[in-house]
Formats: sequence, C-alpha cells, structure tokens
Amino acid sequence: MNENIKRDKNEITKKVKIMFGQCGYNGRIHLEQVMQYCADLVTDLYTQNGQSRAFLNSHGYIQMVSRTSIHINRLPCENEEIIITVREEKPEGFQMMRYYNFSNVNNETLIEGKSLWVIVKPVSREIVSPDKFEFCIKSDYQTPFERKPGKIRFSSDLLQYLGEQKILLSHLDSNGHLTNSRYINFALDFLPENYQEKNITDFKLNFCKEIKKGETMYIYAIFDDNSKKILVAGKHQNDVKSESSFECELIYK
Repeated sequence: MNENIKRDKNEITKKVKIMFGQCGYNGRIHLEQVMQYCADLVTDLYTQNGQSRAFLNSHGYIQMVSRTSIHINRLPCENEEIIITVREEKPEGFQMMRYYNFSNVNNETLIEGKSLWVIVKPVSREIVSPDKFEFCIKSDYQTPFERKPGKIRFSSDLLQYLGEQKILLSHLDSNGHLTNSRYINFALDFLPENYQEKNITDFKLNFCKEIKKGETMYIYAIFDDNSKKILVAGKHQNDVKSESSFECELIYK
C-alpha cells in the first residue's frame, strides 16, 4: 500500500503536496481543487472496497453530490504538504453523508466540511435510498460540524444578472454533465473584481439540476455587505424565476 494513503472500510486518508497547477494567483489552492479532492477520495474509498465507478454503473448506480458545505480556516499554499481525510457518515434520509478534513502536518485543521450525496439510476436519474443501495458503506459516524449542508434560501427578486457561460466539452465529467467541482468556479469568476478578492471563510453549494454540453448557464447574484455574504445562482434560462442549476452561498471576512 502507498505509505501516503491509509484506508479502512469507512475512511480514507491521503497525504498530498499542493502543486503549482492547483493554485491561483495568490499561491493558494483553488476551491475547485478542494472540491475535486473531496469527490475523488470518496470514489477511491468505494473503489478500494471493490466498488469502483465502473462496477457501480454496471449494477445500475451513480453517486452524485447534492449539497456541500465547507469551512476554511486557511487555504494551503503551493508546495505545502497536507493530509486529507474523507469519511463515510450516517446517512440522512435519502442521502449519503460524507465528512472531509484537510489538515497540515502539525494536525491543524485547514479546511473542514460535509456533503450530501444521492444514489441514482444512470438513465432515469431515479433516486435510490441508502437502505436500498446494497453497496452502501455502513457507518454510524456523525462528526460535529456547525454549518451542515442544507437548502440555501434567498429571494429571486433581488438577484442581479452577472453574465452567462456556455457549457463546453472540458467542463464535463464522465457522467456527461458539468462536473461538480466546476460550479464553485462559476460562482467566483462572475463576481465583480472587488468581491473576487475577498477572503472566503465558508461556502455552501446546492446542486439543483444537471446542465450539459451546449447548454448555457446564466449567473445571478445577491450582495449582502452587512452580513458579508454573497448568494449566487446559476440559472437554466436568462430569467430570475427560472430553474437553478446550482445555488451558492459565500461568506467572507
């Protein structure tokens, strides 16, 4: 076994070095890369239990993230070694719960979070409850975390139009839709520059409806300077009342 990876049935821990290509202009890891690590290690955990993505797909299952909440104490920087832990937790209703911890070599938590995932049928996208998912990794862990993933609430009447993004080939994952880690880029890239430079301490993402190659996402936002909060919505149509592809809450200091 690779000495930088430790696994048991419920948990995987991996030591990694943050590379230049994973960082932004400030030398800190992109939030997209944080999301990608979370998704990849969940996949690796199941793979090491004999249930790779190909295996699950052949048995009629796909895992898809539905809601994520991340708290940031500090973003790791280029060349820094960190330890990432992903743990399967007790399901909540029809959704699987996962816990994430990014720490430095001194065991100080840099990033912490949780996400809810659904098991769906590949074609119909019908949701399968965890108790009906025969490959579910059973777990009773319930790690305390103040900002659990949940519904993001806002008034669509307050949304301001920021721009639009056509979904391109490079945006897709092998499920054929916009990969989940890309959504945080859309939430940040369309902000006015003075907001892009804010120090993000927390963010939540709700994945509402798949969007695919050739479709266009219309980005809207609400800026609450008193609460130091930004709400971003990616819409399927250029209409504040239309269905969202994603919704995001950003908190800064």
